[in-house]
Amino acid sequence: MEAGQSSNAAGCPAQATGRPEQAALAGDARAASAPAQSGTSAPRAASYVDEASPLTCEYLDVIAELGGDEAGRRAAWRRMGEGTAWYHGAPVALNYVPRVYGPRTRAYLDAIATSIYGILAKVIERYQADPAFRREFRLDPRVEELALLPRGYAEPLPMARVDLMFDEVTGDFRFCEFNTDSSSGMNETREALAAIREGEAYRRFAARHQLEDDVERQFDGWVRTFARIWESRAAAAPAVPAAPSASASPAPAGHAAGAPDAAASAAPVPAAPAHPQVAIVACLDGPDPDARELERFIPLFERAGFACSVFDVRELSFDGSRLHGNAALAGEGDVDIDVIWRFCIVVDLLQHWDEVQPLIDALRQRKVEMIGSFATQIAHDKQLFAVLRRPAAQALLTSAERAFVEAHIPRTAFLDDPDLDLGAVRAHPGRWVLKPTDWYASKNVQAGAEHTPEEWSRLIDAALAQEGGSPWIVQEFFAPQATPAIPLYGRPGDFTAAPRPFGNLLGLYLHAGRFAGCYLRQGPHDVIGSARDGLVTPVLWTEA
Repeated sequence: MEAGQSSNAAGCPAQATGRPEQAALAGDARAASAPAQSGTSAPRAASYVDEASPLTCEYLDVIAELGGDEAGRRAAWRRMGEGTAWYHGAPVALNYVPRVYGPRTRAYLDAIATSIYGILAKVIERYQADPAFRREFRLDPRVEELALLPRGYAEPLPMARVDLMFDEVTGDFRFCEFNTDSSSGMNETREALAAIREGEAYRRFAARHQLEDDVERQFDGWVRTFARIWESRAAAAPAVPAAPSASASPAPAGHAAGAPDAAASAAPVPAAPAHPQVAIVACLDGPDPDARELERFIPLFERAGFACSVFDVRELSFDGSRLHGNAALAGEGDVDIDVIWRFCIVVDLLQHWDEVQPLIDALRQRKVEMIGSFATQIAHDKQLFAVLRRPAAQALLTSAERAFVEAHIPRTAFLDDPDLDLGAVRAHPGRWVLKPTDWYASKNVQAGAEHTPEEWSRLIDAALAQEGGSPWIVQEFFAPQATPAIPLYGRPGDFTAAPRPFGNLLGLYLHAGRFAGCYLRQGPHDVIGSARDGLVTPVLWTEA
C-alpha cells in the first residue's frame, strides 16, 4: 500500500493559474493533504489546532501562481548539490514544499517531547540502579556493561530525537523509535532550508509571514548544552554502578564483560585544560568517509572555548593515562582527548568491538568523559517499547505518564514471546511492523502491509531462525499521515511534476530535556527512510 492511498480531501482551493500542465497543482494537493487512515479516524486531541494544513495549502497556491516554479526547483536542487548533505554519493532528496507550523503547534510538540523525556530519564536511571529492573531487557552482556559505566555528570539523556507518526489534522500520534547521542538529520534540514530559499515561491511566502527555523537551536544550542554538561562535572560525583545482572548471558568468546572495578569507577576524570579537546567520534565505513556534517560543529565548539576534531572511533589509542586521537577526519589530529561526543551507535561498536577497545578502556578507567554515556542505549533500543508496558516500568511512572504510554506507545512484543499470538501476527500482516531491536535508518524494518501473507510469514520465520545479533520485535502498525510533497531527487521530471501524497515521519529533538526543533522525513512507502525513496522536508515556524 502506498502512503496516502486512502486520504481524503483537505480543502485546498484549486488554482487555474500558470501553464496548463501546472493548473491542477493545488487541486491535486487536495487528495494529498489528509491523513492516511488506519482503522477509524482518531478524535482531535484536546487543545490541538491544525495550523499546518492551511499554511501548506497557501504555499502550494504560491507555487501554482508561479506555474509550478520550475526555475525555483532547479535552483534548489543545484543548491543541494553544492551543500554538505549527501547520501550514498548523491545529494539528499528534499521536498520543495516546506512544512510550516504555528506557535500552538510548537507548544503542543514541546509538551510531547518533554513528556517522553521524563519517562526515558526515569527508565535509564532505574536501569543503572536496579539489577532486577535490568532483567526486563535482553541486552548483549557487553552492552549491559557499557550502560553501567559511570558518568561524571547528572544528565541522563543529553541528546535525543524521538520519532513519531503525527497526524497534523487531529494531533494524534504514535512513537516509532527513540534515537540518542548520534541523532542525525540536523544538517539535512539546514541544507534543505537553504535550498528552498533559492526559489521564488519561498520568497513570496516569506514576504507574507514572519518565518524562523531551528538551525541555531540545533547546532549552536547543542554546543551550549554540551558545554553546560561539561561544566557541571565539578558538582556531580560519579556513581559507582552495580554489577551486571546475574542473568546476563556470557560475553562472546574473547570479549570480557563486567562492571569496572571500584577503584576505576571512583577515580575522577583528570582536570580539564583551559581549552578542553572535544573528539566527535563516529564510525564511518567506506573508502571515502564523509564527515562534513560533523565538521560543521568544529568552529561552533571553538567559539565555545573548546578545541575540536572529528575521529573515526577506530582511530583512537589509549596508553593507560590519556585517550589519543590519531588521524582526524576533520580538524587537528594527533591530540589527547578530554571529552567525547559519541556520534556512533552501539550496534556499530559491537561490529568493530576489538578495534574500539581503546575508547572502551579509557571510559572504564575514567580517563576521559563522554557526554551521552552508553546508558542512553536503554532508550535507543526498540525493546524499550515492550518494556514500557510491563509492571516493572509502569511502577516508575505517574498516572499521567502511564496514560501517555497507553495512548502513544504502540503495542510491542518480542517475536519469540510465548504470550504473543504469533498466528494472529502471521494472519494479519497489515497490522504489524517487524523490526530488529537495535539498528538505525529503517534498516531491516518490514511493514506487513507491503507484503503478501506468504512473504510476511517467510520474514517472520527468517527472524525467528536468526542466531545472534539484535532480537526481533513486532509492533502495531500505524499508517503515516500523507501530505503534499514536490519531491526533488534530481530526476528530469521532478522540476515540473504536480504534488504527490507522501507519508510523514516527524522527529522531535531534545537537548537535556528541552525541545530543540523538528526533523521531518517523508516518503511514498509505509516505511519511511532514505534507502526507500525518502526525503527531507524543511521545517519552518510562523507566529501568525
